[in-house]
Parts: sequence; C-alpha cells; structure tokens
Amino acid sequence: QHVAVASPLRGARPHRAAVASRPGMPERTVNSTVVNRVLTNAVMKAAVGSLVYIPACFVFRGHGMRSLCGGLGMGFGAGLAWAQGDMFLRNPQAVPMPQDFFTEAAAVQNSISARIQRLLGAHRK
Repeated sequence: QHVAVASPLRGARPHRAAVASRPGMPERTVNSTVVNRVLTNAVMKAAVGSLVYIPACFVFRGHGMRSLCGGLGMGFGAGLAWAQGDMFLRNPQAVPMPQDFFTEAAAVQNSISARIQRLLGAHRK
C-alpha cells in the first residue's frame, strides 16, 4: 500500500496512506471523507476566529494591530480544528469525527436562532 510521492529535493519516496495510532492498534486508512471533514472544520473555525477583527476595529487605531488580532483569531481557530482532527485520528472511539459543512452550518444556524429567541423572550418579560 505504498504510493510514490515526488519531492523536489529528494526524488521519489514511498508514502504510507495509513495512520498508526499506538503500538498494537490496527492502522486506520485516512480516506477522502475524513480529510474533507477535517479541512472543512479547520476552514470554518479559522473563519470564526477571523471575526476577532471586528472588535479589534473598536479597540485599536492602526491597521497592523487589527490585522494581527484577526490573524491570531484565525490561527487559534485553525489550531483548535487541527487538534480536534488529530485527536479523532488517534482515538476515533473517544472523539467524534467532525461533521460535514452543511451539518455544521445547520448546527450554527440553530444555535444562533435559539440564542436570539432566548434574548427576545427575556426582553419581553
């Protein structure tokens, strides 16, 4: 199950398309569904992290600090998604696989809708 991957520095080398978690544990193949869900999770969390730019516009005057805050938020979001994907690959029984884009978007929409309903309900009382 080796695939030759061309490298500009060292020529072709074998690359294994399986992940070994711990000694004695069976290898799990990383397929396109897992990669798609992990990368989608990383992009979504980086996008949410980039929203730190908005309060940075009120706090900082310079464009550099605003951009730094946006970049830090994106980095933290992508890092959190990377850690979640890594934990899933190491312990798939303990950590659920990240959902696909449409399921995550529906969950966020339902969460925001419920929060707005709670706020409006508390305001009307």
